[in-house]
Amino acid sequence: MEIKITPRKLTGTIDAMPSKSHAHRILIAKKLAEIQGNPCEDGIEIPPFSDDIEATMACLSQLDKNTPYLECRESGSTLRFLLPVVMALKSSATFLGTGRLPDRPLSPLKEEMERHGCSFRMGSNKNTDRFKEICSVSGGLRPGDYLLAGNVSSQFVTGLLFALPLLEGDSSLTLTTELESAGYVDMTLTVLKSFGIEVNVSYTESGFLKYDVPGGQKYQEKPGLSLDGDWSNAAFWLAAGSLSGDITVNGLRLESSQWDKEILHILAMMGAELDIQPQVDGTVSIRSTASILKGAEIDVSQTPDLTPILAVLMSFSEGTSMITHAERLQFKESNRLKAIYSVLYNLDADISYGGDWLSFTGKAFLEGGSVDSYGDHRIAMSAAIASCLCSNPVFLSNPIAVTKSYPDFYKDFAALGGEIEY
Repeated sequence: MEIKITPRKLTGTIDAMPSKSHAHRILIAKKLAEIQGNPCEDGIEIPPFSDDIEATMACLSQLDKNTPYLECRESGSTLRFLLPVVMALKSSATFLGTGRLPDRPLSPLKEEMERHGCSFRMGSNKNTDRFKEICSVSGGLRPGDYLLAGNVSSQFVTGLLFALPLLEGDSSLTLTTELESAGYVDMTLTVLKSFGIEVNVSYTESGFLKYDVPGGQKYQEKPGLSLDGDWSNAAFWLAAGSLSGDITVNGLRLESSQWDKEILHILAMMGAELDIQPQVDGTVSIRSTASILKGAEIDVSQTPDLTPILAVLMSFSEGTSMITHAERLQFKESNRLKAIYSVLYNLDADISYGGDWLSFTGKAFLEGGSVDSYGDHRIAMSAAIASCLCSNPVFLSNPIAVTKSYPDFYKDFAALGGEIEY
């Protein structure tokens, strides 16, 4: 499938969609509370608002079976969070996936789980309909002292933090490097605390994080929990407003543990005009209007999901810009750094690519042209936002990749004045 996006300025007001990252974590904690006999009649209800959330919901339903068969689709969070959780509860399970997920790394989580009682049989390339077997795991996760590098995937840390409280004995998780994407682990700790789970955080002599987790804990869902608005996806609209429009986004929380709220600081640093108004429900309303943006150098080690839209902003910013420390992006739904380079280069951006960086010399407008999403939701959304300042239409192949995190993206894009033809 291909869509034609005719350049238009985007204006209007939009409600932030629910946070996918927050929803994954609450769903897992809710299910564990249910399994342990502590559900909440007035608990939070989370709708299946994206492919990834549907994947987590379907996999959690498998925990009611003796031998779970977990179809993770293309959701890295679902796979990496649930691997240790399932093996804390079950003696065997099979994990399947689609797209690039079966090829995304499981080390060093796999090796740590093997050191603590689990046996892995990696995928046999056997397909079940559209799913490919990732691994079958047997044994059972045992308590003990776990070691993980903090610069590979914060999802590994989150998975263990959910699982270790379920074990009979006490455990610790010590990081051997600085933690990247630390905001996502902060979110995990916040959700765990809200479900009554104790995790003691300290630092080693080397200055790295250590988590001490008492065993035998019970998850307890409590009433009054709410789901954050999604800063990662809101960043696309805030960027679009600053580039060529006037967009207000409602329903975000400044105190959210999502580090992608850093988009506000980055936009302000680049010269964007932002108006932030508190609301009675504790959220804020943020208006972003067309501005002359200045170049910047941004380290994305803590905010990798912002990289595609930051690259779009930098393509139109005065002077030179640079994105650094983006090496982990090669393991996303696409080789994300290479994909965004290809998209913007084909639209006529002045862009250079390295293994872990991108550099830009900004232009007032890009030419437009034909590009591919590479099956990556954030690449597809970035191409659409870039079209707003193109001289000619953008033809986007594989546009439905947005369903992974934001199925209504094109509907909202059109509601703000975007013009799309299928």
